[in-house]
Amino acid sequence: QGSSGGRDIHVVTDWMAARMIRLGYVQKFDKAELPNATKNLIPSLQSPPFDPKREQSMPWQSGIAGIVYRKDKVKSTPKSVDALFDPDYKGKVTMLSEMRDSVGVVAAWQGADPESASVDEFMKAIDKIQEGVDSGQIRGFTGNEYTKDITKGDSWVIIGWSGDAVQLKADNPNIDFLVPESGGHLWTDNMQVPVGAPEAFTAQKFIDFVYRPEVQADIAEYVNYICPVSGVKEILAERDPALASNQLIFPDEQFLENTFIFRGLKADEEQELDDAFQQVIGA
Repeated sequence: QGSSGGRDIHVVTDWMAARMIRLGYVQKFDKAELPNATKNLIPSLQSPPFDPKREQSMPWQSGIAGIVYRKDKVKSTPKSVDALFDPDYKGKVTMLSEMRDSVGVVAAWQGADPESASVDEFMKAIDKIQEGVDSGQIRGFTGNEYTKDITKGDSWVIIGWSGDAVQLKADNPNIDFLVPESGGHLWTDNMQVPVGAPEAFTAQKFIDFVYRPEVQADIAEYVNYICPVSGVKEILAERDPALASNQLIFPDEQFLENTFIFRGLKADEEQELDDAFQQVIGA
């Protein structure tokens, strides 16, 4: 209807940002109002398939879906997704309710490339996850609430997010995160300005504001996800060297080699996979 519901900005993950662009629900930026964002966006996030020129989206933060685990509960470091299906961990496994995170990680482990996999390959991963539900191997599917489960010891080996793991590990050194050998899901949450935004100009100035390295440094220090802004690592190297050297906040190219970006889905593909996954998780 051309109305934003009074909102000037929203933040959505890659696939939803792509849908917003496809449906014509978001405005193009006036790049003249985004000098910091244009200059400081890190190279690895500059050209996503859904918005190759970053004309209608700008990263807020990125992260990786991988394996979060309790070092004091597992037999050995769970470098493979095998661990999620190890009978010794029955009832101590959770996966994410985000389809692309859980299905992508399992599909990669099965030998598929989530950046180009067929619907059938993704369905094979969903079938495997269903087996885990039916056997009681998987205790449930979560959003961020898995942080409570793994802290209490109710879950031991899970699919979780890298930024949460940084904070969890700081509070409990028995909690750790790794990118599975077969690959982790690299995702980005993106800022967009919806059509009909009453203060679109100010929304753009806010986006540009958080792309000032000195501003983003405070954000990175607090949220611990992958920082999208160049120049922040150097600031934190003086303020908090441990954060500046953390690969989960400032990953190098070698670290990101073992990650994938879930491919864009056509509307009918998305419907089929979402329906199948929703049945598995009981939503």
